[in-house]
This record gives sequence, structure tokens and C-alpha cells, in this order.
Amino acid sequence: MNSLSLILRILAIVAAVIAGGLFFLGQGKLTEKQAALESSQQATAAIRGELAEANDRLSALENELGRERTSLADNKRELENIRSEMYTARQEVSRTQQQLSRARSNVEELENTARRLRSELVTAEQNIASTITEDEIAGLRARISGLEERNTELTRSLQDARSQARTVSSNDQPANDTASPREAASGSGFTPGTFQPLSSGSLGPATTIQSMNAKSGIIVLANSPELDLSAGREITLVRNLKALGTIVVNQTSDDLVIADILPGANIRELKVGSEVNIFRR
Repeated sequence: MNSLSLILRILAIVAAVIAGGLFFLGQGKLTEKQAALESSQQATAAIRGELAEANDRLSALENELGRERTSLADNKRELENIRSEMYTARQEVSRTQQQLSRARSNVEELENTARRLRSELVTAEQNIASTITEDEIAGLRARISGLEERNTELTRSLQDARSQARTVSSNDQPANDTASPREAASGSGFTPGTFQPLSSGSLGPATTIQSMNAKSGIIVLANSPELDLSAGREITLVRNLKALGTIVVNQTSDDLVIADILPGANIRELKVGSEVNIFRR
């Protein structure tokens, strides 16, 4: 019995030691588990914080991605507008090139027309010069001499009339005060009609000087039905209500009027290509 109780005591002591060891061992593991749990919770909190930060970054990236998409769409629209403008500019350049080509063609045609007209004008001048005979030139010179003599006579008559007018105005006799103007003129020796003023006329349509030869005294004008000119007609060329000179029509055709320039004309103002009006007496 004593040995049995001793064995039981020993077993109890061993069981107590084992239980104590197990208790202390379990207590240490529990502490470790508690520490591990706390560290896990801390790690979970840190991970949650990182996850929240990652979510914020993801939201920011999504917003930035949206802005980039909007900017990309704007850039695409701007690129389309630029392409459309480039296409329009190309069409405009093409139209401008076509217009430039047509303008060059028109310029070439005008130059060819100008050359043809110059050659025709030179030919007409040569024909005119060849058609005038020596007898006609002599007749024109004689006519010019007669006109110069007439001009001299008119100038002399004008001077005489002016001197007689001064004499009449300076005469203070009473008889002249009571006499009529016609009697005063008769008494002073002035004969009416000795000096006649130029007759009035009408300003006709305009024409263009096609050719002019100052040496031979020949001028060529553009003819038209409105001018109504015939050979032998004496007219005055006017520009800006200023008389440039008097001419006598020599020959006429459908397109041209050939005339002789009378002395006293302003040759410098009778330029080829200039426009003048016809003054009919």
C-alpha cells in the first residue's frame, strides 16, 4: 500500500509538473499568438492604408486618364480641322494657279494683239505716206501759206481795231457824247466787219489719236459714226476744254480719219493714244 501511494504521489507530482509545463508552454504560445495577432492587425491596418492610398492614386490616374482622353479627342478634332484647312488651302492654291495661268494667257494674248495693232499702225502709216503725192503736198503747203496770210491779216485787223477803240475811248468831244455807238464808229474810221470774232461751235464726241507725224503734219484719228467727219472738214481738237490745235480732214475710212495739222497746234499735247474731243465750228 505504501508503495502504491508513493507511486500515485510520484505520478501526481509528475502530472502536476507536466501540467505546469504545459500551462507555461501554452501561456507562452498564447502570448506569441497575441503578439502575432496584434502584428497581423497592424499589418492589416497598414495594408488598408496602403490600399486606400492606392485607391486614391487609382482615382487620380483615372481622372488623369479621362483628361488625357479629352485632350486626345481635342487634338484629334484640331488635327481634323488642320487637315480640312490644308485641303481648302490646296484647293485655293490650285484655283490661284489656274487663275494665274489664265491671266498669263490673257497677257500673252494682249501682247500679241498689241504687236499686231502696232504692225497694222505702222503699215497704215506707211500706206498713208505712200498714198500722198507730191501734188497733194504742194497743195497742202499752198493752203498752209494761205492760212498763214489770213492769220496775219486777222492779227493786223485786230491790232487796228484795238488802236481805234483806244482812240474812241480817249476822245472827250461833246459830239461824241451825244452820238450813237454806230455813228461814233463811223466817224472814227472803223469799219464793222474788218475784224470778225470766231464763230461759236459745239463740242462733239471723243476720239483717240492713233498716229501723228509732226514732220509731215499728218495726224490719224480713230473714226466712228458719231464723229460724222468728211474730207475738207475743218475741226479743232480739244482736251479738258483747252484747244490743242486745228486740223483739216483729208481722207476718211471706216476705222481711221487722216487729217492735216494746221500751224499753231500744240504738237506736244497731241500724243499717240491720248483721247481728244472734236469741236465743230
